[in-house]
Amino acid sequence: MPDDHAAESIALRRRYPRWTIWWGPATRHWFALPPRDRDVGDFVEAVTIEKLIAVIEVIQHAPLLSDDPRRDMRRPSDLLRSPGAAQPQSRRVPMVAWPGSTAR
Repeated sequence: MPDDHAAESIALRRRYPRWTIWWGPATRHWFALPPRDRDVGDFVEAVTIEKLIAVIEVIQHAPLLSDDPRRDMRRPSDLLRSPGAAQPQSRRVPMVAWPGSTAR
């Protein structure tokens, strides 16, 4: 991570500790992966830190849809699972955030 974005990244991670946030040096964009209960189906991308914060705030304050039991059934990854079956716990981390990753 370039030094010019290190302080901003640290500040964002402290402000949104449940989010995975990073700066893309190749794209020169900010990215954020929301926590599972705020999942929007993808990561968030913004050109500026201000725009990233604005999108995160909208997602943070949106009503939770987890009360709808049909929500998980609509996800393609859940089509083969029974409604009462235990869901495996996995930690969603983008490949570029993995230590030692060569993904660009």
